[in-house]
Amino acid sequence: MATKTANTAAGHVMLHPDRRNKYDPNNLILYRTSLALYRNMTDQGVFNEDEYCHIRTILNKKYGLSSDSIFAECA
Repeated sequence: MATKTANTAAGHVMLHPDRRNKYDPNNLILYRTSLALYRNMTDQGVFNEDEYCHIRTILNKKYGLSSDSIFAECA
């Protein structure tokens, strides 16, 4: 049985930050999905609220949103 060596990925998961539109719907969906994952983990006790705030700040930076953006989750 042969092993596939070709790239079967549909495309890049994230664009380079300089070329990404931070308000693109796909970028916002990725941001909100990531945020929901960590919120759920916080609710389950994996992270505490302080750690969640730090994670939220990291995600804001990763997806190019400022903390005062209407699309970013606020404390």
